[in-house]
Amino acid sequence: MERFSLSGVQLRRLIAELQSKDLLRYHHTLGLFVTSAKGNIYLKKSDNIESGIIKAKDIARKMIMLDSGKTLLDARNTMLRYNISRIVVSINSKAFGIVTENDVARFLYETPSTKRLNEIRLKNLIHKKLVTIDENTVIDECSKLMLKNNISSLVVTDNGGKDKGIITKTDLVEIYAYHHSAFCKVSEYMQRKVQTVSPDETIHMIAMLMDLYDISRVVVKQNKKPIGIVTTRDFLPISTRRSTALFERPWLSRPKLNKVKRHQKFIPRGFMAFVLAQDIMSHPPITVGMDTDISDAAILMIRNKISGLPVVNGRGILIGIITKTDILKSKSFLLTASCYSL
Repeated sequence: MERFSLSGVQLRRLIAELQSKDLLRYHHTLGLFVTSAKGNIYLKKSDNIESGIIKAKDIARKMIMLDSGKTLLDARNTMLRYNISRIVVSINSKAFGIVTENDVARFLYETPSTKRLNEIRLKNLIHKKLVTIDENTVIDECSKLMLKNNISSLVVTDNGGKDKGIITKTDLVEIYAYHHSAFCKVSEYMQRKVQTVSPDETIHMIAMLMDLYDISRVVVKQNKKPIGIVTTRDFLPISTRRSTALFERPWLSRPKLNKVKRHQKFIPRGFMAFVLAQDIMSHPPITVGMDTDISDAAILMIRNKISGLPVVNGRGILIGIITKTDILKSKSFLLTASCYSL
C-alpha cells in the first residue's frame, strides 16, 4: 500500500474533493470518515486530527502582503491577479492592517475623485486595529473572535508574535461544509430582510445601499424573483478606473460596452451614472431553498467561491439571503466547531 503525508490544509482539501466525488462519506454516528462503495482510500490522521482538534495553524494560508507605502492601484492589481478579496498591509515586513474589497469600494465612493489611484497610499485605508490570534487557537474561538469584531479574517502569529499566515471565514465555513454535525434548515438562520434593486437601477444607488447597510452584496430582483446579484467584487474593476486618467478611453456604446465588460468590465470616467445593475450583475444567481440543509448552502458557497446565496421558496420567490456570517452564527456550526476543539 502506498503511503504519503499531507499538511492540514492539503488533507482538508483532499477530503472535500473525495466527498464531492462520493468516494468518501462522513459517518455521523461513528464520527469517522468511511470509504463509499466507489472508493478504496484509507486516511491515517495525525494525533491532533485524531483527537478532533483543529487549530488556527492547521488551516492558516500564506498571506499576500503589501507595504503600507504601496498604492491603491497596487492593491487593486494584486487582488485581481491572485483572485483574492483582502491584502495584508505591512510596515517593516510586519502585519499592520488588512485592506479588503469592501474597503476599496467604499473608499472610492466616499472620496472625491481628485487623486489618481497611484497617489492613494494603503495606510490611508487602514481604520481598524489588526486582530491577531495565536497559532494554537482552536477554530471555535476563531469564529467567535471574527463575529465579535465584525471581521472576516484573522492574522495568525506564533508565540513570539511572528506572522505565520491568515485564516478567513471561508476557511471556517469550508471545514463546516464537509464536517457538519447536525441538520439545520437555511430558513432558521437566513436574513429575511434583503436589500434589492431592479435591473435598471444605477450602480451609484447600489453603492449607497452597500455603504448605508454595511453589506457587500445586493440582490437584483424582477417580479419578486432574484435574477442576479451584485457584490463589491463586481465593483472593483470598475471603481478603480473611474478616478484616474490612466484608463481613459473613447465613449463606448451599450453593445460595445457589454462586449468589453465581459473581458475586463471597463467603464470610462464620467460614464458611471449610466451603468446599471444589469450591466455588472452575476446572473443567473445561485440560489437555495428555504428547507435546504445549511451545510449544503455552505458547500455551494465554497465550490462557487461566493459568500452569500439568495433564498427562494417553492415558487422561486425571493424570501431571504444566507451568508457565511449567518453560517458561523448557526448552532450547527458551533456544535461542529466545538467537536473539533475539545
